[in-house]
Amino acid sequence: MKVIPPHERFFNFEDSERLKNFFIKACEVFKDYRYMVLPSLEVYSQELYGEAPFVVGSLQDGSLLCLRKDWTLSLARFLSLQRELPLPLKVFYWGNTFSPGGELESYQVGVELLGDPTLEAEVEVLQSIGDYLKACGMEGLTLSLGHVAVVEGLLTEYGEAYRGALMEKNFSLGQEVAPLKDLLLAHGGPEVLHSFERKHPNFSQHCQRLREVAQRLKGFKVVFDLSEIRPKGYYTGLVFEFYHPGIGQPVAGGGRYDGLYKNLGKDICAFGGAVYLDLLLEL
Repeated sequence: MKVIPPHERFFNFEDSERLKNFFIKACEVFKDYRYMVLPSLEVYSQELYGEAPFVVGSLQDGSLLCLRKDWTLSLARFLSLQRELPLPLKVFYWGNTFSPGGELESYQVGVELLGDPTLEAEVEVLQSIGDYLKACGMEGLTLSLGHVAVVEGLLTEYGEAYRGALMEKNFSLGQEVAPLKDLLLAHGGPEVLHSFERKHPNFSQHCQRLREVAQRLKGFKVVFDLSEIRPKGYYTGLVFEFYHPGIGQPVAGGGRYDGLYKNLGKDICAFGGAVYLDLLLEL
């Protein structure tokens, strides 16, 4: 009996129909965002993509070709090459990403808002993603908010050696430094912000930003996690994850990344996030 190789992602008729409906819903919810289609095959840049791309071949000039690793990076690469960008710019995308480890191919839909540093931009993106998840039948959502500047500020003071402990939520290692323990414990409702900023008033501005964003959102529960560090290293400000009670990992995530475009030659701030469609199919 022939079977599908275990590393290939196969969608049956039912899942394919659901993916189609997810796309239709995206076009409806994100109707104010310009739709972008980008190539899945890109010329590899170590500076942009790091050490772990999905390299699939090479060109005659020796350049390596890789499959798209990260939609935000691919968008930044393309948009930074444009001579003029009408800002603020709202973009939404739909498509797959590839990784040589774990799931070889994953599907995402996401939105990016460029050129707007205000909390209104963050509220708009977060509300839009939450509305999209609800339009796809996701109920009982919880949004977790954090701020990278809080984590980075404490790591600058106490050492990069603790970054891994924060990523793993390692309380035993965090207890070696009291402020890092405070950071790990800062998870919950608005009271955790008040408690944390009383001990660390230098982060009051960031806590207030989180508080104001949360107050403007509607339709889902909001909690705070000041120790949150997104897996990607380009985030600079507010970060977020959406959770559904039927799935043990975030179904969407993202944040503010004001330095990425500057590194590519354009001084543009940005905020955005992606929905992990493969996880939605599990419900």
